[in-house]
Amino acid sequence: MKLNKLFSVLGLASVLSFTACTDEVDYTPAPAVNTPGVYFSSEEEVNFTIDAETGVQTINIYRQKTDGELSVAIQTSGDADKFSVPSTVTFPAGAESATVAITPLVATMEDFTTYALAITVDDAFATPYLPNTWEGTFTYANGEEWITIGECEFTDDAIGPLYGLPVLSWPVEIQEHYETPGLYRLVNPYGCEAAPLHEYCTLSENYVIVNATNPAKVFFGDNANAGFDTGLNVGDGLLRIGLQAYGSLNDGKIMWPVKGLAVFIGQDGYYANNSGQFCIDLSVIK
Repeated sequence: MKLNKLFSVLGLASVLSFTACTDEVDYTPAPAVNTPGVYFSSEEEVNFTIDAETGVQTINIYRQKTDGELSVAIQTSGDADKFSVPSTVTFPAGAESATVAITPLVATMEDFTTYALAITVDDAFATPYLPNTWEGTFTYANGEEWITIGECEFTDDAIGPLYGLPVLSWPVEIQEHYETPGLYRLVNPYGCEAAPLHEYCTLSENYVIVNATNPAKVFFGDNANAGFDTGLNVGDGLLRIGLQAYGSLNDGKIMWPVKGLAVFIGQDGYYANNSGQFCIDLSVIK
């Protein structure tokens, strides 16, 4: 009964509130705007990746009134000291749009770092009904984020045994993140020439992240549930490997417990690593 009463009270309050909305209220029309109506499109999101050779980048800016040539004052904020942006932008006579030139000052930037920039149209040229600020990000990446450290020995106790092959090993190129020790990347482990089933690989490039930053909890990809696509299609569909348990890094070898891996074909999953031999052996890198 208490619950029913609560709903009754709430319902009554809603009715009363709704009735109150029928009272007359004063209407104040929106003020007229006597500006060129300069704005940025909310649908144009720009995120640039730049390097040491990158020059001027551009974004679009628009105006509602297109009469005559128009020079518009703009201001920058955010990591503005990392970019050179003009203080004005000029619309040619009759033009609805113009471009804003943005020059990254790469000599002041740190490698693999993202910088934010905002550009705002002066209120004297803007309209309150459209965006007068553009915000974007620029990531400076000069050089390789991943560094090849050699070839590891890759032992497959997942895909091959599922199709009746013995547990086999072959060399696979392995890379390490330049600033994150223990974060590795295998280069096309099932599609490289040495892989026994490489002719069934549908990917010319396939990078497999192996996160061993915590040696007691090794996983693939961005998180423990990510797994990875092998790129293989032996005829039943694309094959994917996922975790049933964390792996571990000991004495230079990354391994998983028995049945700690699974092979997925669509929605169907099959236990893998049934003999516990799946291994990424870093101790033999050459």
